[in-house]
Amino acid sequence: MKEPVILPVGMIGTNCYILGSGDTGVVIDPGDEAEKILDVLREQGITPKYILLTHGHYDHIGAVQAVRAATGAEVVIGQNDSEQLGDASKSLGRPGDPRFYITPDREVREGDTIECGELLFLVIDTPGHTRGGVCYLCGDMLFSGDTLFRGDVGRTDLYGGDYPTLRLSLQKLSALDDSLRVYPGHGEQSTMEYEKQYNPYLGKADYDDLY
Repeated sequence: MKEPVILPVGMIGTNCYILGSGDTGVVIDPGDEAEKILDVLREQGITPKYILLTHGHYDHIGAVQAVRAATGAEVVIGQNDSEQLGDASKSLGRPGDPRFYITPDREVREGDTIECGELLFLVIDTPGHTRGGVCYLCGDMLFSGDTLFRGDVGRTDLYGGDYPTLRLSLQKLSALDDSLRVYPGHGEQSTMEYEKQYNPYLGKADYDDLY
């Protein structure tokens, strides 16, 4: 399995990921800079079958419409975040901007799988940052969106965010294998072993100790 292409896009550096399997593949969280993403797809010879969204915030969805129009890829999102795709006030996008009014092709939930060539993604429900945030597990790679960052976690003070719910999602992730590589929505990549050891929200320290 090839390593994912990592493209920081937009003003706040959202990590967009491209994974290929032969001439097909997926794009995860195309948040902005559609032409940059499409250029890489052309260079890699990939026509994506799916656009996988970890959640519905503007900085993760801003290039969805353009990438879908250019490639025919199906848009996939957690079932409880689909409402954000059709409402810029909930995605925090610019009202009236057509980039932030999206109809998903598929809504997924815990345990669903998405197949693309030799790639198989398992959906893990991880609400808390938003109502319907999900992570995608593919082999030894966890695409964690804004649920889990290197040494940190996503905020819960925006629409659909809830701190107790996030804690439950982090407990679920803490049960995953240490060997998993973590590809977050922002910032540097990590491993589950590192997060369990050093992330105070996930590892040995208790979240409440921070306050």
